[in-house]
Amino acid sequence: SVGAWVLIKLTPVLALSPVGQQVAITLGALTAIGAALISAAQVDIKRVLSYLSSSYLGLVFIAVGAQQVGAAYFLLLTLGVAMATIVASTGSVILTCVTQDLTQLGGLWSRRPVTGFSYLIGASALVGLPPLGSFWSIRTLLDGLWYAGDFRLVVVLLVTNAITAFSLMRMFGLMFLGPPQVMTARAPEPIWSVMLPMMALAAMALHAPIILHSMALLPIGAVGTMGILLLFSSLLGGVLGALLYGMRVKENPEKILPSWLVELFAYDFYTPKIYQNTVILGVATLATVSDWLDRYVVDGAVNLIGLVSVASGESLKYNNTGRLQFYVLTIAAFVVILGVFMSLATLVA
Repeated sequence: SVGAWVLIKLTPVLALSPVGQQVAITLGALTAIGAALISAAQVDIKRVLSYLSSSYLGLVFIAVGAQQVGAAYFLLLTLGVAMATIVASTGSVILTCVTQDLTQLGGLWSRRPVTGFSYLIGASALVGLPPLGSFWSIRTLLDGLWYAGDFRLVVVLLVTNAITAFSLMRMFGLMFLGPPQVMTARAPEPIWSVMLPMMALAAMALHAPIILHSMALLPIGAVGTMGILLLFSSLLGGVLGALLYGMRVKENPEKILPSWLVELFAYDFYTPKIYQNTVILGVATLATVSDWLDRYVVDGAVNLIGLVSVASGESLKYNNTGRLQFYVLTIAAFVVILGVFMSLATLVA
């Protein structure tokens, strides 16, 4: 969120470059839809929430690229309030159930209704469900894009919202509905120090539109066409998630899609493997080459000089007898050799 806030501050700079605006919009659209799809296939609570936050920040990128600064700030505000509520409720589940694996959870609704209601409030505040905050923030961005003629981005926002609603309802069904699992058989509501902040955040999510409206910051008016489409996308994704993972109308909902497609979403579009085989492999190869050069070229040259010095010193020590006669004989011999060499040179010339 801090990075998105900095990006919003750079909006005047991006306004000077149409290419920069298009890059921000493209990255935002790919992040919004891609992260939402990945979140709908994760079995780890924290990974689901992490990718949903990334998807929402993709909408902020779109707003910045489209020069919708007010909508970008509005999106960050509603994201913070809604995601804090969701994190508080799911965090209390992780705290008492000692697991964040969705496949090990289930049946918590009868044991933890307050936590379940808090989660539903946070989830409703994150997607386009009136009258909660994100409905107005996303609708503000939709209106701006519609009036600007960016109809493809309108579709991106509606699809992202539908997938987000599906992912949140899927997680709710896996955690709170269905039969109890081993980790949830004995999982009552946590202590008041956990419950009180969670309920306070849920109340904040509920009252955020009222507070914003009292400050004349909420564009409450006619719902309009964009509002109806946004509500429809939220209901479509939420109802589909409730049918598949709440009412369990199909035994294995993952089998609806081809297995390769499910694995593509579950393994993050294989981005970790791509990163492993590109960036990490490149850095590892460069490190190996650098180590070899350092070990055998740089150190080898230094070691060679040292070896030559040691060898020459060892050979010279046998010529240092300390006797004057030996030194005089050596000098005389080299003088004779030098004289002979010079005489031969003179004769040849």
